[in-house]
Amino acid sequence: MSTPMNVFDIFEHDEHFQTIMKHLLEASMDTSFNGIMITEAGPGFPIVYVNPALVELTGYGPHELVGQSPSMLQGPNTSQWVLDQLKEQITAGEMFHGRTSNYRKDGSEFIMDWRIVPIRNAAGDITHYMAIQREVVTDNE
Repeated sequence: MSTPMNVFDIFEHDEHFQTIMKHLLEASMDTSFNGIMITEAGPGFPIVYVNPALVELTGYGPHELVGQSPSMLQGPNTSQWVLDQLKEQITAGEMFHGRTSNYRKDGSEFIMDWRIVPIRNAAGDITHYMAIQREVVTDNE
């Protein structure tokens, strides 16, 4: 019986394929309707990338977000319980899904639904996290 193979495994060492995949991923992230943030896994989780949708959602420019902690978007109504669940799940190397209040640059509050996934290196160590975020406009979303 043959072992299923991932298409990425076939082209792992093909530089042309790697370049194409890099451009496809960049285009996907830059044109997504959802806000995307990538942070380092280290202390404070410094932001290393934000896409245009996140910039539009928060009102902060990329230069204001990159290098900062995602906690800059939190405020009085951000649920500590949700943040505790987030910490517990990502510390265990699991994906997190939650909903809580965040705040825009102008101070206005919005309800955010988001998922955070760990990004691992070849050795399996978590080096970054990717957060995919969207504003919840109604309770039916």
